[in-house]
Order: sequence, then C-alpha cells, then structure tokens
Amino acid sequence: MRFLLTPFLAIGLVSVVLAQPADLTPTADEQKAIDAVVKAGGKAEIDPKLPAAARVSAKFENGTDAALLALKKSPQIGSVDAYDGTKCTEKGFVALKDLPHLRRLILGKSVMTALRVNAISQCKELRDLRLPEAGLSDAELVYLKKLTLLESFDATDNPQLTDKSMATLKTLDRLQSLYLAKTGITDKGLMELKVLDGLRTLYVGSTKVTADAAEKFTDEMPNLRVIRR
Repeated sequence: MRFLLTPFLAIGLVSVVLAQPADLTPTADEQKAIDAVVKAGGKAEIDPKLPAAARVSAKFENGTDAALLALKKSPQIGSVDAYDGTKCTEKGFVALKDLPHLRRLILGKSVMTALRVNAISQCKELRDLRLPEAGLSDAELVYLKKLTLLESFDATDNPQLTDKSMATLKTLDRLQSLYLAKTGITDKGLMELKVLDGLRTLYVGSTKVTADAAEKFTDEMPNLRVIRR
C-alpha cells in the first residue's frame, strides 16, 4: 500500500503547489519602478501574468511624453496603459524602447503618425498592442511588421485601415487575437488573413465583411474559436 499511495501523494503535493496564489509583494527594484510611475502621475501594481523580469503594470488616465520619459530607468515595467494618450508624441514613444521587457502597450485614445508608430515598433518584445481610435491608416500600419512577437492587436475604430493593411498583418504570424471592428476591411482583405493559422479570435463588426465570407473564413481556420461581425 505504501508504494501505491506514493504517486497519489505526489500528485496531491503538486496540486497544492499549483494552487498557491502568486506572490504580489514587489521586490525592492519593483517598488522603485512603482514609485517612479506614481511620481509621474500614474498608478502601478504587480501583474503576475507579466514576465518575472517585468511584473510592474503602469496605468495613466492621461498619458504625456513626460510620463513616458519618466519610466526610462525602470526596466521592471512590463505594461503601459494610458486611457487618453492623445498628448503623447514620438518623443515619448521613443522612450519606451528603453523598457527591455515591455510586453503590453494600451492607448485608449491616441493620434498616430508614421513617426509615432515607427517609434512604438522599436519595442521588440511587445506581445499585446492596442491602438483603438488612433487615426491609423495603411501607411502607418506598415511599420508594425517589426513587431514579430506580437500575439494580440487591437485596431478597433480606425476606419482608414483598408484591405491594404492586411498585407502587413498577415506577416505577424504569431497573432492569436485581432480586433478590426469599425475598419475598412472587406471580404477580400479577410481572406488574406488565412495565412494566420494560429488566429483564435477575430472581430470584424461594423465592417464590409459579409456573413458568407465570415462563415467561409471560420471553416478554413482550424484554430479560430471566436469571430464576431
């Protein structure tokens, strides 16, 4: 019986270890990063979903160049979120490349230009980029080809993005989630995305994508779990 029980005991111990909550206590360096965010007018917390080297998530109601520049010496920051980033320019976005482990950038509102998108594209470790309502056009989006590790991209409410932008997006072969609601994509552009065989979530609501095309696309995408139109 002793030997029969041993595997079960081992499984039980593993389950207990896995059930332990993540340690959200900041290290000394993480606390310095948190203090830098607060001093810059934002809020910060430890996000266990971020990589161990950069667990600090920074949030700002109103992002500015000064706020982004203030983060340069805090490599423990793995996420930057600005509800309103309309005052951020390429000067502030360029500073983000000094965050070597930045995985997530969220701008609730922004004004994107070629220079600004190019600056963001220098953040090579980005996995999650959200630029809704940013005035993006096909010309600006082309710079995102540099973000080869990107897994999730939100371009909601950028009506100037057309089927031409799909030539850029289909090069990002790690994409799993793509949000293109309220853009200029059509059935033709949708079909260009078939090369993204790892795609799991796609939103194309309020576009010219038809129900027939969406259904056909779903049938041909083995890993797609959610499509909304």
